[in-house]
Amino acid sequence: MSSAWFVGLTTVDIAYGVDSYPPEDSKTLARNQFLGAGGPAANAAVAYAILSGDSPTLVTALGRDRLAEIARRDLLDNGVMLVDTTADSDHQPPVSSIVVARESQTRTIVSLDGSRISAPFKDDLAAGLKGANIVLIDAHHPELSAGIAAAANESDIPVVLDAGRWKDAHKALLPLVDIAILSTAFEPPDLPTATADNVIDYVRSVGPQKVAITHGAGPIRYSDDSSSGEIAVQPVDAIDTLGAGDILHGAFCHFTVQGHDFIESLSHAAEMATLSCQHFGTRRWSDFLTPGRQ
Repeated sequence: MSSAWFVGLTTVDIAYGVDSYPPEDSKTLARNQFLGAGGPAANAAVAYAILSGDSPTLVTALGRDRLAEIARRDLLDNGVMLVDTTADSDHQPPVSSIVVARESQTRTIVSLDGSRISAPFKDDLAAGLKGANIVLIDAHHPELSAGIAAAANESDIPVVLDAGRWKDAHKALLPLVDIAILSTAFEPPDLPTATADNVIDYVRSVGPQKVAITHGAGPIRYSDDSSSGEIAVQPVDAIDTLGAGDILHGAFCHFTVQGHDFIESLSHAAEMATLSCQHFGTRRWSDFLTPGRQ
């Protein structure tokens, strides 16, 4: 049984590290290269596996295209158990092409999302939740996310939402969520002014009572039933910010399962995300963990 379930998008990531973003119609020699699985839920699952030593379950839509084998092998090699809801499909998984520019500390991504892939929820998936302590959904496969979130609710398993930008699916998903971790780009269309306070108030009014908003290297805003405030993020010379938010979400789930409260889990997770930004790619950070930090 897995202690954690992650539900959502898996991509094939091809990332290149360069000194500065290349000009149009040019050729640039990269300093570094990463090829492996990406996507919010997939990266979060890998981070959880690294920190916990456990094998979390990733429920996703990979299919049997040859490109999917790249992501599948990477995930399995990193200790993630896969439930592929489209195992018999010939669809090509989304491929993300990423340029990581060191001098400007930016990453530029060109990719498809999962909107072209149908990932249905089947009732037998709910049986696998037995023994899980937490579920994270990223809303990229709405039917799958909603079905598993509802099943988790029935079993009193806390559901975490990773929400970058507003999606239409969020309106139905938010009432099924206990904890929402948002980015500053999350702007519900019902709000005339999407200030941090307004977004937090709106999200809490429709579902999750624990809400956080991340802001890159800036402080994390949070609110729960007992308090609200900010968590400082340690400033560092970032090499690669790719996947830092995903790693934060996976780490948050790990520290929550370990028994830390909402604020402590956010604080420890922010440390892991900061560590990841100091190394190229979405895996290298694990080699620099301080013993005992897991």
